Amino acid sequence: MLHNSFQKVMGPYSIANLASLVNAKVHNNDSKVLIKGAADIDNASEGDITFISIKNTLDKLKKSNASACLIDKFDPDYFSNNMTCLVVNDPHAAFAMISQKFYPVESVIPKISKNCEISDMSYYDSSIRVDSYSIIEEKVTLGSNVWIGSNCFIGKGVSIGDGTRILSNTSVECAEIGKNVLIYNGVRIGQKGFGFAPTKSGHISIPQLGMVKIEDNVEVGANSCIDRGSYGYTIIGKGTFIDNLVHIAHNVIIGKYCAIAGQVGVAGSAVIDDYCMFGGQVGIGGHINIGKGVQAGGQSGITKSVKPGLKISGTPAVSLNDYHRQAILLNKLTKKGKG
Repeated sequence: MLHNSFQKVMGPYSIANLASLVNAKVHNNDSKVLIKGAADIDNASEGDITFISIKNTLDKLKKSNASACLIDKFDPDYFSNNMTCLVVNDPHAAFAMISQKFYPVESVIPKISKNCEISDMSYYDSSIRVDSYSIIEEKVTLGSNVWIGSNCFIGKGVSIGDGTRILSNTSVECAEIGKNVLIYNGVRIGQKGFGFAPTKSGHISIPQLGMVKIEDNVEVGANSCIDRGSYGYTIIGKGTFIDNLVHIAHNVIIGKYCAIAGQVGVAGSAVIDDYCMFGGQVGIGGHINIGKGVQAGGQSGITKSVKPGLKISGTPAVSLNDYHRQAILLNKLTKKGKG
């Protein structure tokens, strides 16, 4: 069940309207049907559009009350006469586009709360919004349509690009943030990294003098931390999505369009190329290089550099084929030992 009290809902829309949006071929179309919302196959009800992208969930269509479904191939055996089928190349992506039409991002309404503090030496225009109890220090630059949520701290010299949103209880220091970035609640950006010289008499802290650069269209999940570089940059590439509770250490460089799931930790000076994907709780060692398009299964421990395009898993991480062989062999050995 969708709780529409939490978000703005648009529509309803005709099947023809939605099909045009995602360039779909329509089967079982009833021109009188209006679609009122979008939901996954387990939660969709009458008036909703849903999608199927995994073949082993096709059986769920028979029990679904959804009025329409996005799929990559029409099979009449799975569709009732009262369900419209929209055939597209990528049902998941098409569903994302349609969902955005029903549940658009809230528009920025320019407003500066009387309870916030903005330095006279900061630069911004009348299109921004700053909510209550936020503090913006000197020489901060805010682009057009920037939205700073409540209880945020924006440190001196920070720059934030057009259309970026920073949700409540977030701190940003020593950073350059691009356009249309979405930073969720409780994120910490630009704090001191874990730099020290160990000695027999104790640890000597090393000043951290670098900064964070976050490029356009990045998302950073709640309560994640991105440390400033020790001297140079910590960089998050264009279009990369970071989940909740992720730690990015100093001088890490992450390429464009990566996807990093919750509780991943990336140690200092690791370099991650474009289009990489990491499952939950993956640990990435410092000063190593992860090649373009690498995919790592959840809880992988990556201790050395990885060639482009590999799928890896396990600790220490190995290729997915080797990981499966190890698991099969270990299973045989343990069963043999019991015998």
